[in-house]
Amino acid sequence: MKLAKVVLACTLFITVACAQDIIQKSMSTMEKGITQIQQGFLNNNLELIKSGTKLVKEGNSLFNDKNVIEKYLPKDKKHMVNVAENTSRRIALDINVLELNLEVKAYLNAANAYSDMLNACSRCHSIVRSW
Repeated sequence: MKLAKVVLACTLFITVACAQDIIQKSMSTMEKGITQIQQGFLNNNLELIKSGTKLVKEGNSLFNDKNVIEKYLPKDKKHMVNVAENTSRRIALDINVLELNLEVKAYLNAANAYSDMLNACSRCHSIVRSW
């Protein structure tokens, strides 16, 4: 009986640790993408901006499905699933706007979309992380 409890406790610990790893990987990917986008704007490097948007899309994909978000949010933050989902949608929209503006060489509008994406990230972090 004690062995079963130890195994169950270890399983729960590993599950929580894996969930945190997935969120951290997703956030790390988005952070790398955001950094690349910023460097691209600062250095007039469109390829860097494009590769950054690809990374942000990849990292943001975890947050496209409400059930997946709820699965990976910490237990005390699960009630904030709507905030994360809405932020994910906003980021996806901003990426699309950024890309469309790059295509037509409307760089100021693309930079504004990038700025809105940063605001979305900051807003979500301030709410979910209780800043």
